[in-house]
Amino acid sequence: MKRFSHLIVLIAVPALFALAVYLQDKPVNAAGDKIAKTGEMALKAEGRDIQVIDGDTIMINGKVVDIAGMDAPELGQQCRHNGTFQDCGMSSAMQLRKYFAMAPFTVQCWPGDPERSEKEGDFPIVECGIGERDVAAAMITDGEALPIPGYSHRYDSLSTEADNAKIGLHGDDMIAPIDWRDGKRLDGENGHCLYRTEGANNYIGPLDPRFADSTAKEDSIKICSDEEARDKNLVYLAPAP
Repeated sequence: MKRFSHLIVLIAVPALFALAVYLQDKPVNAAGDKIAKTGEMALKAEGRDIQVIDGDTIMINGKVVDIAGMDAPELGQQCRHNGTFQDCGMSSAMQLRKYFAMAPFTVQCWPGDPERSEKEGDFPIVECGIGERDVAAAMITDGEALPIPGYSHRYDSLSTEADNAKIGLHGDDMIAPIDWRDGKRLDGENGHCLYRTEGANNYIGPLDPRFADSTAKEDSIKICSDEEARDKNLVYLAPAP
């Protein structure tokens, strides 16, 4: 009997570990339940076709959306690592773009929770998965983004682990993105406002392939974040039909 019980334990422990790993990478909300409740279908695209606007904002199928539950440094934001300033906002955005560019499965994004994401009234909030991999969880685990407090206990736990190991942003001196958007800067930081207006009602970001071909007009307004652009009632430049 003891031998049998020991065998059960030997089988159960690896199984539970595998289940934990599987659940770790799943999006916060199950797709089926969420779609049934909202009536909204998931947005789907191949990773290479997704336009990354910044470390937590993307354009998928021509629709600009925020990835729920995380907040990444803004493009142009700098962090200090071992006394040297680095463009951590651009680094986070490039990491997100790498996830999508190397995606082995179709990317799917489902409606998220705008109230818990502290972004109600902004761009649509979505939770994105690459196969069973939760994109926000991956960004937070890699220290490329911070969790929105209270959105997901799992995200909070992953961020704590990254902080304990001083991974990514957690090894730097930085201003929280929400405070950076309010104008706070590190002493000596030379942060840049990289977005600019395009025409009367649109704006465009530096990671957009069209940015290099656009011309900065004298009346073009430099914008520090896409949140600031929204506050100015600007709309991200739509893709060509």
